[in-house]
Amino acid sequence: MLDDILRVSQDGQRVYLSAGKVEHTNGQPIEKKQIKDWLVSNQVEGFFCFDDTIESALTKLNSSPDDAEPEDFIIAERRDATIESRIADDKMTAYLVVNGACGGRGLKADDILSTLREANIVRGIKKPTLQKLLSASGKLKPGEYLDVPVAFGRQPIAGEDAHLVYLIEDPAERVRRPKQREDGTVDMRDLGEMVMVKQGQPLAKLIPETSGYEGFTVTGSVLSTSAGKPMTLTAHPGSELSNKDPNILVATMAGIPRLQKDGVAVDDALSLDAVDVGTGHVNFEGSVVIKGDVEVGMKVTASGTVTVGGVVESATITAGADIIVQNGIIGRQVAADSDINCTLVAEGNIVAKFAQYATLCANQNLELTLHAMHCKTHVGQSIVISDATKRKGTLAGGKHEVGEKVQAVIIGASAGAHTYIHCFPRLPILKRELVNLNKSWEEKSAQLDKIQAAEKKLEAVPEEKRDAAMVERISSTREHLSTALSEIEALVEETDAAIESGYQTASIIATKSLLSRVHCTIGEEKHLVHSEHGPSHLFYDNAAIELKPYQANG
Repeated sequence: MLDDILRVSQDGQRVYLSAGKVEHTNGQPIEKKQIKDWLVSNQVEGFFCFDDTIESALTKLNSSPDDAEPEDFIIAERRDATIESRIADDKMTAYLVVNGACGGRGLKADDILSTLREANIVRGIKKPTLQKLLSASGKLKPGEYLDVPVAFGRQPIAGEDAHLVYLIEDPAERVRRPKQREDGTVDMRDLGEMVMVKQGQPLAKLIPETSGYEGFTVTGSVLSTSAGKPMTLTAHPGSELSNKDPNILVATMAGIPRLQKDGVAVDDALSLDAVDVGTGHVNFEGSVVIKGDVEVGMKVTASGTVTVGGVVESATITAGADIIVQNGIIGRQVAADSDINCTLVAEGNIVAKFAQYATLCANQNLELTLHAMHCKTHVGQSIVISDATKRKGTLAGGKHEVGEKVQAVIIGASAGAHTYIHCFPRLPILKRELVNLNKSWEEKSAQLDKIQAAEKKLEAVPEEKRDAAMVERISSTREHLSTALSEIEALVEETDAAIESGYQTASIIATKSLLSRVHCTIGEEKHLVHSEHGPSHLFYDNAAIELKPYQANG
């Protein structure tokens, strides 16, 4: 019966079902299972079956009268394995989609390669993945498919900037990290030997910039990269470029190293056991190393770094570089409104364990490990008060002006003293500069308008009657005013950027506690802390000072 209605085409590619003019065996309708069994018995069960067509053909077959016109339905066909490509929108990943063979030819290596060529997938192709795909495709059952990423683009990698690696210890690190005992604890009184270098000793090494790596898409487009920024290794006084390697800096003399952003300077060193009435005041062209204390009323002036192994007590120190005090800075204030009698001024950083009743002026940073009590500070960049464990470090009382950031473990005094902090104090100066620049721009612009008007009048005069000297003078003045206006506009833009940057970098951070009676100013905005807070972060936002909880990773 089924052989009467089912047949395989002569080319072996399709299976037909004929409906109409066929007598049903025993008058029973033919079911789909019978069709499937016939396909198996005729070894074409692997063909792709059109199940919806089988249902339609059986409906017609089982419901048509015996004299109905026959109609052939293609219910299955042989299909070869197929492959197509898919590329992600960003062209950084390409996929191959393989549909298993249905009684037909399996996938061949040439099919894969031609599909890649047609899709212009030319870079980042993973050949081992292609081999695995070819092998896996032969195991697919009819109707199964694989969707596999086979090619990957590469994002460009920017080059690294040139940078300096110091080959010697930073003298200030002795205060930041005291010497460790064998049991792991630290001895705050033993800060190690003074840092000295010998003639010919390597000081720093320049690591050149790298060019980076270009990226590419799977279709072969090149994604450009950017090279790192170069840096020049500078031979400061007391150092020179090595004859063996121009990227290495060596000392030309024995002395105390002074780390610079682009190199290292070595200062001739004056070494003293102490500074007292016996030595008198010290004024030295170079660096000064004082193993002991700087006693009351003494003055030390140096063009380089001043390093004090003991304490500074009611004395004055001025340094052209850093001031490093291995112990404390102690001053006194006889009356509430009298001047503090201990002053330290550094063009670089001031680093010490603690300071109390002292005036501290650092063009760069002030770093203390224990506390600053009732001090007056003027700092160009940041104040940081914290030990290595971040458990100790108090800023209490006094008045503090800082260019950028103040950070301490505890800010404020619990005994009733007021603490005044002013970040970004340069704002009024920058605003005045803006006013003056805008005024100058208006004046120059008015002058230019007059010159241009005179130039137009002169153009109306016949050329042979024009005063050549006048023409030259007007043209020269116009060019000069145009240049001046461009320079003023650049300065205005630069000043605006400085104001914006000043607000962005200004912040006051207490990593553990912010106590009451702390008067905070950022730029010209003020905020008084009335009650105690936990970890806190004060910053400028939307024309006001915001106070929010501080998070170390935020």
